[in-house]
Amino acid sequence: MRVIFNADDYGLHSQVSRGILMAMREGVVRATTVMANLVSASGLAELKELSGVSAGLHANLTKGRPLTQFPCRWLDNEGNFSAKLIFSPDGGATLPYEAVRGEFQAQLYHLLDAGLKLSHIDGHHHIQGFAAALAAVEELAEKHKLAVRPTSAWMAARFARLGLRRPDVLITGFFGKNNLSSGRLMELLCEAASARAETVEVMCHPGLVESLPEGFSSYREERGEELEVLCSPELAAWLQEKGVAVINYAQI
Repeated sequence: MRVIFNADDYGLHSQVSRGILMAMREGVVRATTVMANLVSASGLAELKELSGVSAGLHANLTKGRPLTQFPCRWLDNEGNFSAKLIFSPDGGATLPYEAVRGEFQAQLYHLLDAGLKLSHIDGHHHIQGFAAALAAVEELAEKHKLAVRPTSAWMAARFARLGLRRPDVLITGFFGKNNLSSGRLMELLCEAASARAETVEVMCHPGLVESLPEGFSSYREERGEELEVLCSPELAAWLQEKGVAVINYAQI
């Protein structure tokens, strides 16, 4: 079995980015997805220096300022994306395709223009669950030969029909206060192996908690706990013992 440990949220905050870089240098993380409208130039420069890892776009409609003239209906009073507005009953379901596609394309080209080679695309807060966002992701993935993250069996089957590269299984269970241990992660990987998955993505969110502001994210202390597990010798030894190949997204 091949496993991709993909760290979401690169660029969300400097401490999140530093934690992801640490998880790449000292742990099992070999891929990350970047929040193009939030990442700093220095953060991109550090990421480009690493070898043996791959980067993708963390397509985003719920955090920070858009890179395009996005319809103000889905922005707050300061002109920022608003998860509350996007996920309101009359929000995401009616997102305009052209606006979403334009924003995702701007985010993608922002990273490409910075010299970052991209291997895949996924969505912040699983935004690709909305029809307009899913269609935009599929179009950009096909155009730029990017792998994609399936958030359900239905989506995996759809991507397969479209000929898009993707892992067989996405593990989302390594998330939340009660799920952040090496033992829990090993259990999830064993379940995937039992289901005869050949390529698996583990969605993860490591980060350095120190200097990460209180209230900045609802997922704060847990980022540090994830980082500890992902850099643990115990996990690395278990993966080697089980013959699990740790790869990046460019290798599928």
